[in-house]
Amino acid sequence: MAAQQSSELEKHDAHHTADPHAEPSEAWGWHGEFPRATRAAGWICAAIMFIMLIGNHRGWNEDVWLIVLGAGMIGVLLLDKVRRRTSWRR
Repeated sequence: MAAQQSSELEKHDAHHTADPHAEPSEAWGWHGEFPRATRAAGWICAAIMFIMLIGNHRGWNEDVWLIVLGAGMIGVLLLDKVRRRTSWRR
């Protein structure tokens, strides 16, 4: 009985190609991303950057950083949208 169980375990491990130390999520069956949630979080963070412009700023230093970072985030999100739409053409 013990010999039969060890051979079944060897067969199961032979199909497993990913290193569990390199990818620990492989051990419990999840290996993926949340693309829609990531994009939504990006748009929310970009909006928050522009909402933070409202406040008691005395100089333009903070405002410039907020505008540049918010515009950069929007640029990356739009580039991602274009690449997702045209990825099937390549």
